[in-house]
Amino acid sequence: MIAWAVALVVWIAAGARIGRVVARNPTPLRNAMVISVVCAAVASTVVIPQVWAVVDEIAPGSDLPRTVTLLAWLFCAAGGAVGAAAVRPNVSRRWMRPMSISVFGMAVVVGVAACLDVVMPALVFMTVALVVVIATGLAHVAWAPLGRGIGLIVAGSAVLLIAVVVALAGELSGNEGQRVHSPAVYAAAALLVSIGSVWVLVEIWLRARVDIRRVKPLHDILIERFPEVIEGVGGARTSVLRASDSVAQIMDAMYVQAGAGLFANPQVPPESSRDHVRVVAKWARDPQNSAVVVDTKWIAPPPGYSPRRWVLRIANEYNKAGERSTEN
Repeated sequence: MIAWAVALVVWIAAGARIGRVVARNPTPLRNAMVISVVCAAVASTVVIPQVWAVVDEIAPGSDLPRTVTLLAWLFCAAGGAVGAAAVRPNVSRRWMRPMSISVFGMAVVVGVAACLDVVMPALVFMTVALVVVIATGLAHVAWAPLGRGIGLIVAGSAVLLIAVVVALAGELSGNEGQRVHSPAVYAAAALLVSIGSVWVLVEIWLRARVDIRRVKPLHDILIERFPEVIEGVGGARTSVLRASDSVAQIMDAMYVQAGAGLFANPQVPPESSRDHVRVVAKWARDPQNSAVVVDTKWIAPPPGYSPRRWVLRIANEYNKAGERSTEN
């Protein structure tokens, strides 16, 4: 049951990457990611015992399931290598297409050899390709949505690389029985690679949904006061765009409420961002009874803050004040 669940998750990720290519302009990186994730999905499906048995019945005694699995991981590694090359700054864009054709052409050649039971070239090719993926990925791992996604891809590639190296060692020693066939290893590699490939999309979507929920009370009250800030603005179709629009509309509404630059307060905002945000949040809730005349310099994001982060802090303080008033 777990194997089926893993395959389902990987196929969902593959569908998401295909949809990304269809919705956006295809690039070498996006195309390579589609090939990698689809091949990982094929590999994770074939190793399911029931599917393995069905594939084996197509050509009994030919070891077809193992060959299909090897070919799937072969092209997954090839796609990963092309994707890694696409993100390298020293690789010219005009050389990406010839490079992609060359890499996949080599994969086809060694894949044909593997079908003829000459697997050594395929294992060597996969080893080199996976090393390229891991080396390039490690340079881009960071504590950010993209960096975390790359980290998962690197981890999945490392798991697969271990299996390939063990199989290569078995070929070199003449012990063909040492070829790794572990559904758990393949499932782990496929799961990590597939989740990593869609991590940015999922995390940004989830973050947008959370942002929309957090800023909604502040957004609603400001739009009620100043509906002109949304006039002529069409409804965004995606959560990411709706969250971005909400932040921009809140900033615009606060700018209008602050007098649109027509009024100036000589008092400067406090250096403490906590005190600063409390004043702005109280003013946003009840501008007439605010202890401070808030002008445009008060609503501007402090140094080190993006508009999104600043609006979220104001919204959080606004929500806390609302909860306190409800309790009282």
